[in-house]
Order: sequence, then structure tokens, then C-alpha cells
Amino acid sequence: MPALLKRILLVFLFALSFTTGFFASYFFLNFSKVFVKTPEGDFLEDDGPPIASGSYNILLLGYGGAGHDGGNLSDVIMVANINPERKKLTLISVPRDLWVEIPIRSDISQNFKINHAYAIGSDDRNYPLKEPQYKGEGGAGVLAKKVVGDTTGLAIHYFVAVDFESFKKIVDILGEIEVDVPVTFDDYFYPIKGRENDTCGKSAAEIARLHGLYSDTELHHQFECRYEHIHFDSGKVKMDGEASLKFVRSRASAQHGGDFARSQRQRAVLVAMKGKLISIYATRKIDDLFNEFGNLVRTDLDLATSKNLAQVLKKPEEYEINFLGLDENNVLTATKSLDGQFILTPKEGEGVLTGVQKFIFDELNKN
Repeated sequence: MPALLKRILLVFLFALSFTTGFFASYFFLNFSKVFVKTPEGDFLEDDGPPIASGSYNILLLGYGGAGHDGGNLSDVIMVANINPERKKLTLISVPRDLWVEIPIRSDISQNFKINHAYAIGSDDRNYPLKEPQYKGEGGAGVLAKKVVGDTTGLAIHYFVAVDFESFKKIVDILGEIEVDVPVTFDDYFYPIKGRENDTCGKSAAEIARLHGLYSDTELHHQFECRYEHIHFDSGKVKMDGEASLKFVRSRASAQHGGDFARSQRQRAVLVAMKGKLISIYATRKIDDLFNEFGNLVRTDLDLATSKNLAQVLKKPEEYEINFLGLDENNVLTATKSLDGQFILTPKEGEGVLTGVQKFIFDELNKN
């Protein structure tokens, strides 16, 4: 199969998989620039429900990156389950507010939102007693794979992580994409980069008082200078990288807020990107574009595995594509942590993951 076709097939997979990770496949075939070496050995305890023989599970992460408050917190968490035998690709969306245990040293795990896993793995200074496999350049991905694997019951084989600035650059390199916006909506509290901790003219004493009165989800009304108003009309809308990022990240809309709505918007962007990639491939310009991307992703997928995936997906039109979200409509319930954070926990009880794992297993094995 020609190298260019391999690239576009891998791009196709990740375009379907993840709004900010679609372009990673090109780098898998040029992996020396982005490959993150992880400690040897399989540190994932595979004691959950079994997965179909020969399937791949790839963890896809989107995070803020430099210049964003909590830059290594994962804003998007998805697992791409690829089953070549059954010709199925299932994209499992894991909400970032899911309350889980994360190991911070060999004998201690602590409860955090699941989006902290990659950040804690990246932070050796504040978490110096982590086990060796969760330290260093590849530690973040290994820890994220461990936590998401324990939560879903799936053996996570590889990870791909990309930050927001990279996503914007990719959309701008591709050119404007035309997105089918499902619902007209406003978000009056979209965070302004670099102003996450702006005092908005308030004194330290006043800020401390407000933090004592309001939860994290209520505080934004007290610090309006930290946010901007964004608006999208329903229908076909052309978007550049900045607009696309705002569209997929928006969370505080009264008309179209929350994780379920964000998932809908991410899918709309995926469709738009897929169309753009097809048009680029038709004009044979894809190599020129991908050569501009540079070092924009982190992954532990190596060259051999990338080529194997390209072979597996040589006929992507044969694959059935399914989206699966973990949310309050199926296995999760909303509550607050002891310190007042909004969190999601399994309906069976905090830390009881049997129902979550069975739900995923059953969905993956539907006829």
C-alpha cells in the first residue's frame, strides 16, 4: 500500500476518534519526532472483563498545554477500541469529572477527577513518590493508561496526547472547516487564556471570602473578567482553529452545555475535518500540509505498530463506527465530593466500577 495511503488511513481513524488527535497518525509514520519512550513492562492489571482477541485500545487525550490554568489536565478523554475481526471501531468517551482513585505512591491512592491522571503523571515535583513507571517523559501516558484501564476494564495498549494550541494550528493549516452546528447557543463564561486567575479588581481578602462562599462551578459569576461571551448559530458555519476550539470546548452554555452536548459538537467537528481531509487527499496536497505540523503530539505508538494499524485499516469503509459515552443516562450519577467539587460517580456507588465495566463490555460485544 503506498505510503501516502497509509497516512490518510491512519488520519481517517483518528479523525473519527478525536477532534484534537486526528493528525497524530502522520507522526506515527515519522515517530522519531514524537515517540515517547515509556518504562518497559506491562503495568496495567488486566483483571476487568476480557476484550475481544486481536483488538486495539488506544487512549486519546486532549489537554490545555502551556499558558492554560491546569495545562496538563485532560479536557478530552476517549478510548478508541478497534476490532479488526468484527470490523468495528468504537469511540468511548470518558467524562473528565469521573471520580476515581489515582496512585500517588506505591502504597497510597487518592481520589481525583480522572482528568488529573495525565497531569499527575507529568508532575514529578509535587508527586515525587510515584512508582518509577509513572515518572519521566513517558510517565504521564503510562499513568493515564493505568487509570483509564482500571476504570473501563479495558487493557489500554497505547496513548496519544495533544494540546489545544496544536489543534488550532492543525485546523488553520488545513484551512477553514465547515461545521454543521446542531443548536444555536451562547456561552457567557468561556475562559480567556492567561486570565484564569485574574483578580477582577478584588482584594485578596474578598477573593478568600468568595472562595469560602461558592463552589468552583458558581465562582465564575464572581469573576466575569476571566471569561468571554461566545455565540454559534445552528447550521453550516465556517470555522478557523480558534473558533473550532471554542466550539468543542464550551461547557457553560444554558442551551447546549455539559459533556453530552460537547460530545455532539466534537462529532460535528470530526465530520467537518473528515470532509476536509478527503478533499485534500483528492488534490494530493496532504504531504505538503503534514510536513508543516512539526512536533505536535506525544505518543507511545511505535513505527511497527503504526504500520500494522495502517494494514488493519486498509479498507476503512468496511468498518462500523460507534460512539459510546459514559454519562448520567446510563451508568453514572452526579454528586459533590467532600470538598464541594462537582463529580460523577458510578450509580452503584463511589469506586464500584463493576457496572461501568459490564456496560462497556456489553456494548463492545453487541451484534
